[in-house]
Formats: sequence, structure tokens, C-alpha cells
Amino acid sequence: MIEESYVRLYAGDFARLAVRAGAAPLDPAILTRRMKEARVHAGVMDARKGDGHLEALVTRLRDEASRPRARGLMGSIDTAEANAHHHDFLTGVADALSLAD
Repeated sequence: MIEESYVRLYAGDFARLAVRAGAAPLDPAILTRRMKEARVHAGVMDARKGDGHLEALVTRLRDEASRPRARGLMGSIDTAEANAHHHDFLTGVADALSLAD
């Protein structure tokens, strides 16, 4: 059984990183480290609760990427640009997590 708290934790973290990356350049090491942590944690959760945690996270990230954001980042960019950036960032993370180690 997939643990929803795992999916929520990492989906929320990646969504916040998307916002940060929209405001200023994001250090790639931060994203790389968080994706590695998500993979390792998924392995632990799969061993304890059953398979599919990483796949569930990837699915949630793709769902979140397709949802329009309500507004731009503090008025600095327009909503369409913010939505495009948010979509591209989360889709990129989902694609990277989908690749085999």
C-alpha cells in the first residue's frame, strides 16, 4: 500500500523548489540531493509498505505539473509564464525520477 505521506512530502518539496527556481536560479546540487533522497526513501517505503512509492510520486508530480497556478510569483512574472515554468520544472523532475538508477 502506498503511503500518502511519502508522496505528499516529496511532491510538496518539489513544488516549493519549483517556486524557488522561478524566483532565482536554483543550485542544481539542491535538486539532485532531494531527488536522491526521494529515491532512497522510496526504497525504504517499498520494503516496509509495498512497491510503487516512487511511481506514485512521479504520477503526483505529473498531476501537479498539469494544474494551473493561481497567480505569478509575487507579481514579478505573469501567470502564464509562472504556469509554464512550474509545469516544466515538475515535469523535468518527474522525468528524471522515472529514469532507472
